[in-house]
Amino acid sequence: MAGWINNLPIIVAVVPLVGSAVVSYTVRRGDTVPAGLTGLISFITLTLTWWQFLLVRQHGILTCGLPGSLGLSLNWRVDFIGAFFSVVVAAVWFLATIFAREYMEHEHSQTRFFASSIFTLGSTLGVFVAGDLFTLFLFFEMMTFAAYLLVIHEQERESMSAGNVYLYMSLVGGLILLAAIFILQFASGHTRFEPMLQALTEQGISPWLVLLLVIGGFGVKAGMIPLHIWLPRAHPVAPAPASALLSALMIKTGAYGLFRFLYVIFTAPEGSSLFSYQQTFGYLFIWIGAITMFVGALMGIINNSMKKILAYSSISQMGYILFGLGTGVFLGSNGAAALAGSWLHAVNHAFFKSFLFLLAGAVVLHTGELNLNKLGGLRSKMPWAFGFFLVAAGAITGVPGFSGYVSKTLIHEAILEAYHLYGWPVLLWLERIFVITGGLTAAYITKIWMKTFLGSPRQNWDGVQDISVRHKLVFGFYSLVILTIGTQAQRVVNLLGLPAAEALPFSAESVAHLTHVPYWTMHEMSGALVSYTIAAVVLLLLWKFGDRIRVPKWLSVEYLFYGPVYRTAVHVIEDGISRQAVAKQTRVGDIIRTVVVAGLILVVFLAVRS
Repeated sequence: MAGWINNLPIIVAVVPLVGSAVVSYTVRRGDTVPAGLTGLISFITLTLTWWQFLLVRQHGILTCGLPGSLGLSLNWRVDFIGAFFSVVVAAVWFLATIFAREYMEHEHSQTRFFASSIFTLGSTLGVFVAGDLFTLFLFFEMMTFAAYLLVIHEQERESMSAGNVYLYMSLVGGLILLAAIFILQFASGHTRFEPMLQALTEQGISPWLVLLLVIGGFGVKAGMIPLHIWLPRAHPVAPAPASALLSALMIKTGAYGLFRFLYVIFTAPEGSSLFSYQQTFGYLFIWIGAITMFVGALMGIINNSMKKILAYSSISQMGYILFGLGTGVFLGSNGAAALAGSWLHAVNHAFFKSFLFLLAGAVVLHTGELNLNKLGGLRSKMPWAFGFFLVAAGAITGVPGFSGYVSKTLIHEAILEAYHLYGWPVLLWLERIFVITGGLTAAYITKIWMKTFLGSPRQNWDGVQDISVRHKLVFGFYSLVILTIGTQAQRVVNLLGLPAAEALPFSAESVAHLTHVPYWTMHEMSGALVSYTIAAVVLLLLWKFGDRIRVPKWLSVEYLFYGPVYRTAVHVIEDGISRQAVAKQTRVGDIIRTVVVAGLILVVFLAVRS
């Protein structure tokens, strides 16, 4: 293969980065130029990522690098997972850019929006094609700053506050991740994606310390509870195209980083003394995923802003992905189905969640409203939007024939396999949390489309029109992807799931199981019926008692933990780290809450580890 083709991963990341500078200089040429040029650059990037994927499929892993100094250089290494998810990122970005052209017509600062959007695309792609932790970290931080401009686009008080929370959380998470990278560099002498458990233990460094740092670093972007607080703040205030990109794609960089650590860096051969670390880490992530998916779904149900519900939904769906990742690591050589399910759910979520956020954007574009209590009766005014919403709802809730059903079936099979292999009753309870969360997902999604499109209109919608032809084409493509994956389940798994599983040290039997998963048996398909039965009960309870449900402020993680920590840090900085001043000015209640929550986290951590 020609040497310049090996450098294709560099080109994939650099084209949108350079393109953002080009877009920023077109403001003098008219309002429509930034949108059109951004669409062109997005399409070129999509073409390059597709070419990269075809090369990886044909020739294997692509590697290249740029020499540096002081032992640090930039390296790119693209395998099947990185190559295909780059295509997904570029495809969704292109669709969101097409949607944004009409959505942003009457918005201010269009050039800044499109320039920062395309720069965020390049830095996001850089994460997925990075060849080592240092390169990944560099693009990870570039993505953080670029996405900040998307969050604060409206420049109102609420958006600026949300942007600050996002930036604080992301910067602290980035510094924590950098600490983990320094430790790994010290222990092994490099930052390549290679097993490092043995190097850590030989240097007397606890792998648990590095794992906690990694969770702190990647968990913020992944929306992992309790590191999730920026998500429900940022998504409701950002423009709909930005919310679609942040929720569907950017948070996947956190999951991708955790995947590289759990399935490469923190691995050991089964039977070795270090394998217990890997298995315990996997068990911990099953719990992290279960808590994240369940709590995210609960918070989605009790909210009434469409975009806020979808933001909590993203947290919940990331829980599914973390749940699958943890199950695969816990199962060791038997974890092929869990890995394939988690990987495919990341792909599915990228499509159906961006689909849902863009549909929310279409609703607010035509009605100016996102509060479910002020909507209603739009089915006759926006029948196309209603039909497309039902397709997206079928995908996220796992209805047979829709994309989410395929990945959720694989994850469900995997947790049941874990129970059958080990017989731990707690694994069966985790499976029940998985099933119940599916019902809660169906409940909040049904709540959205029923309150938006059905019932009596709560306002006069006489001037409301249905979505434009451009938006119909965008949503039609989303629907095609969702239905193709859903109806061609086994073919999609053979095409996308098998290569991902075969690249990891799973047993031949575990990988072979992926070729004959019983998707269309009544046992598997009945899961959707269970989910909607749970949803019906939940919606009935909401109808009867919803007005009485209030989450007290003191129960929020922001009030219990982040607020006290932030105020304490501010006091420390303002007083020059004077212990006497801190003792006088820091509120006793803040300290007590911080200590109590930290103690509870420690107790849960020790219980799960045991």
